[in-house]
This record gives sequence, C-alpha cells and structure tokens, in this order.
Amino acid sequence: MNIVGQASELNKDDLPDNTKAFIHLDFDALRKSKLGSTLINWAQKEDGGKDKMDEIEKDIGFDLLTAINGVTISTNGKKDYGLVILKHTANIKKVLSYIKKADGYYATKYKTSGGKGSETYIHSVGKKRTNLKEKPDDRGYISFVDKNTAVIAPSRKLTGQGIELVKGNRSTLSLPVELSIGIGKVKLPLISSYVDIDALGDVIEDDNIKDMVRDSMFFLGETDGRLIMNLKITAQSVETAEHMYNMANGLLGIASLKMKNAPEKMSLIKAMKISKKQSAIIASFSMSVDKILEYTDPELKEFNINLGDNLNKR
Repeated sequence: MNIVGQASELNKDDLPDNTKAFIHLDFDALRKSKLGSTLINWAQKEDGGKDKMDEIEKDIGFDLLTAINGVTISTNGKKDYGLVILKHTANIKKVLSYIKKADGYYATKYKTSGGKGSETYIHSVGKKRTNLKEKPDDRGYISFVDKNTAVIAPSRKLTGQGIELVKGNRSTLSLPVELSIGIGKVKLPLISSYVDIDALGDVIEDDNIKDMVRDSMFFLGETDGRLIMNLKITAQSVETAEHMYNMANGLLGIASLKMKNAPEKMSLIKAMKISKKQSAIIASFSMSVDKILEYTDPELKEFNINLGDNLNKR
C-alpha cells in the first residue's frame, strides 16, 4: 500500500523487508512548494547557476531540476548496503550513452525470481574486476527497471533485490505510525526518514549516540504556505529522555538570550516546540514560508516563489 498516491511520494514497497533506516526525498513536492521553488530560482541566479545546470544537462542527457521525481535510500544497517530507488522522467537512452563512456562499463542480464517478467539489464561502471570476488567500493550498479524507475546499488546482488521490489515482490515492512500520520497531514511532504539506531551498530561510530538513542523519525513538509517539521527521538530510557529534554530546552533558552535584540529571529526560535512523553522527545516546528525566507535572507523575497509550477511544465 502506498502511503500517498503519487509515484514520487514515499512508498513502503520501495523498502526491503530488512530495512533499518531510510530517507525519502520528494522532488516533485519540493518544486511545487514555496520554499523549494524559491531556493531553486535563487540557486539558478547565483554565480551562473543556470549555465552550470545547462552544462550538466548537456553532459548527462537530462535536467536534474525536472527529471528526478523522488528518491528513496535505504539500508539494513550493514556496511556497503545502500539501496536507492529513483523515480524519474529522464531519457534513458541519453543517460545510458553517458554511462557507457565511463571506465570499466559492462552490462549483464537479470531475470526476476520465478522467471516472471522480461529480463532486465544491470549496468555497471568502475574498476575492472580481475576475479569473481566483488568489492562494493570498486564498482557501481544501476538498472532501469522501467521507463520511470531506476535502481542504484553498490553490488549486483543488491541491485537485483531492488529490481525484485520494483517488479512486484512487495515489502511486508510496516512504517512508523507517526510518520504515516505526519505525511497525511500535509499537502506537500518533502523529506521523511527513519533510523533504527540499535540496528546500526556497525555503521554508527559514536558510542554516545548509541548509548542515548534507540531510534529517530524525521518529517518535513509544506501545506498552505507553512513549513512543518517534526522530529521524534526515542531514548534508551526514561531517564535519558529527561536529560535530553532538559538539554534541548536549555539550548533553546541560550539561543533566545542571544537573539533578544533580533525579534524576527526570535520568532524562529519560538516556533520550535519541545515536548516529552515517557522515553520519547518530540521537536515540532511550524511557520509561514514567507516569514522564514524574510528572516533568514531578505533577498530571497525578491524571487518568484511560484517557479515550481513553471519547472514542472518545462
């Protein structure tokens, strides 16, 4: 079941059953949002930004600002395990012609389990192999599973798992309830993520984080011209949660003192709310995008915040 209806939005079927952490970015929503369209316009006008983007498009065969719809990146917590599901509208032939110029390019056929469906090509670039033992750091793999979906991974085996997902081997993974609720409350979900800290011991080197945090969930979206953020952190214990809650409020207090002569920036701090429920700490933020842009950089107000509509029509 999709959480929401559009292909660019978070879909749990793009996540393997053993997923322990993921982040999803909805670029369609970003382009339609006031915040995203303003920042894109600003970036294009700064230091020849548009010329640089045009040059990249000429090289790779598609426009990065319009051809990418959504990206889901996931991991099972093991090193060298990072699966990317990319939704796009790029011209695959042009992209492949660019990829084939890379060092060590070759392609192999992959057939889905059970022999269902047509064969799919997995394209690979990087260091040429001298034996059958695969080293993930040496090569990169990509498969254009259908005209609007690509799978990217550091190994052929993992790329194959991604192909299975896209082809219909549906995930049984359940998403955090709070994340699903948060997405449902906004019109334009921009970023959503979840991290099971306990399961990422092999990749998280900071022992302080592992000792204090069990898992975390983050969500950022925009609705009716307001930016909405929600961060939930589950601590390892109620006592740790109390310590983290007090520390977060202390930092907000210090920031407030420093901004007492800047009322516009003080409004940003006041918009941040910190709460605690048992072992969970929740930080939430809601404010008009126009106000955020005005407070952070007045020059951004001069740009056309409806650029997202134009970008999607290009």
